[in-house]
Amino acid sequence: DEEASALARMKRELVGILQTHNTTNTAFQEEVKVALAKMTARREEAERSTRHGVAFEDAVCEFIEQRAQQCGDIATRTGFTTGLIKNNKKGDCVVELSPDSAAPGARVVVEAKEEAGYTIAKARAEIESARENRGAQIGLFVFSKHTAPSGVDEGVFHFGNDVFVVWDAEDATTDLQLKIALTLARALCIRVEQTNQAHDEDFQEITKAILEIEKQSEMLSEVTRSAETIQNGSEKILERVRKTRNSLERQVEILQARIGQLKPSGQ
Repeated sequence: DEEASALARMKRELVGILQTHNTTNTAFQEEVKVALAKMTARREEAERSTRHGVAFEDAVCEFIEQRAQQCGDIATRTGFTTGLIKNNKKGDCVVELSPDSAAPGARVVVEAKEEAGYTIAKARAEIESARENRGAQIGLFVFSKHTAPSGVDEGVFHFGNDVFVVWDAEDATTDLQLKIALTLARALCIRVEQTNQAHDEDFQEITKAILEIEKQSEMLSEVTRSAETIQNGSEKILERVRKTRNSLERQVEILQARIGQLKPSGQ
């Protein structure tokens, strides 16, 4: 109780320190709230605008560039330049197979889309136009998981010379699907370019691997959805997901190795 005592002075100092800390903490909390509010506002605005689609396109192109570099291919962003068709900019990215591949110079055009209302029919028409515009043999159309049309599975599938895949730029677990899709596109590209009878056996192996990968990819999507919605027995389902994912990884590596063993025609 004595104001001049050592305990009283210590008390005043401690109270002062606590008050300063409380003031600083409160100010920090307010700064965090303001920053989070701004981030949320920007994200909501981006989702309402076309900029969100541009961000998805950038993410897809960046992934494709990294994967292409690993395979020795060259990936070029082309979304802002016109192609072979006058005033046509379709085709966000073009992957050119390396000179050491079995189809040197062959092209895969990539179209990324995060836009509601895109049906499979519309996507097929767009990727076909992109193939023509970029002089590519194979097209790869990447749907955003957030705007993919209803009924489209999260696996990988192809129609003719076009591969389709659903990818979530914010979910690393879906990276395997995009990796599979690009590998399939490269394999199809080589199959289109190479007609030498000496490679018939290799092409049969490639076709077999493509079909197996598509099958496993579809199964992976199915069991993943089951694991997300079913609680009972989830450990067993997730174990199946793990095994299927490992099988897919092996199939992709087998296909990639087979592609790498092929040589250009005439060699």
